Amino acid sequence: MSARAVVATMTAYTLELREAAVKLNQNESPFDLPRELKERVLARLAARPWNVYPDFESTALREALAAAYGYTPQNILVGNGSNELLAAAIGTFVGPGTPVVFPRPTFTLYEKLVTIAGGVALPVDFDPDSGLLPLDALLAAAGPGVVVIVCSPNNPTGGVLPEGGVERLLATGATVLFDRAYGDFADDRLPPLHDRLVTFSTFSKAWGLAALRVGWLATTAATAREIRKVKLPYSLNVLSESIAAEALANRELRDRNVASILAERGRLAAALRPLATVFPSAANFLAFRPVRNSREVFEELHGRGVLVRDISAYPRMQNCLRVSVGTPAENDRFLAALAEALALETAP
Repeated sequence: MSARAVVATMTAYTLELREAAVKLNQNESPFDLPRELKERVLARLAARPWNVYPDFESTALREALAAAYGYTPQNILVGNGSNELLAAAIGTFVGPGTPVVFPRPTFTLYEKLVTIAGGVALPVDFDPDSGLLPLDALLAAAGPGVVVIVCSPNNPTGGVLPEGGVERLLATGATVLFDRAYGDFADDRLPPLHDRLVTFSTFSKAWGLAALRVGWLATTAATAREIRKVKLPYSLNVLSESIAAEALANRELRDRNVASILAERGRLAAALRPLATVFPSAANFLAFRPVRNSREVFEELHGRGVLVRDISAYPRMQNCLRVSVGTPAENDRFLAALAEALALETAP
């Protein structure tokens, strides 16, 4: 049996596997969960039978999220990263011929999921130089029967929706899938619940739990019930669920780490500007266009033990790289390696 034509013509979402002493290519937090918290959770789990399935409803984590963010558990679904929940929501709202609008450049997985579902992808190209997403163009393309997917702060550009953007998109009658994977670095307020709004969040970025793959969504109870019909059962294991709940109980750790990342983001951007064009960013990364060929710079950085992300294949991001904000020491090493790489390239 052959794959469906729409799948056969696609390329898989993938990432070039490389190792480096300083890894700044996947927008991860540079801060791990303290060891004592890990050991506390592992001790509890060691006493639990592992031959028994986890709670089907992930009740404990959903209750912890509801308490932390002012919802009820019925407003929340959790899953194996926010990607799983995005796929479930797209499967809920997008079918053959459904128009789906999204800014471009943005997270490439959106278009892949829409295409698999049979939707009609309608990208809205924009210039990332301003630091804002193209709200007016999105509004012009939105309307009843349309699904809008928007990531704010946006990956890979770092730009954001103008204030009130989500509410204005909803006013068109569109269904809005709002990905705030990087929202903790910009504005931690979540938009009010709405039947046509699904807000996606993750523990991978600000919370520093990327290895555990925990995401969650917030919406009205009625909409959550519909998405739950599409979401895979038992997709979150007991370890991931327990550690995410422990992290929520120690939110001051996240707040401290976010504050450190924001301070470093400003310092890193200022130091980077003499070496490259830096795009405005409200996330935990900076997209930049070095003064010389980006692929050569990428390889030079890797040769010096620093791994960043080559985003030059994205529309309007030609000759661009993206660097995650690391610790002060990691950022200093990146800046030194970049200065050396550029000096090497410009030498006679």
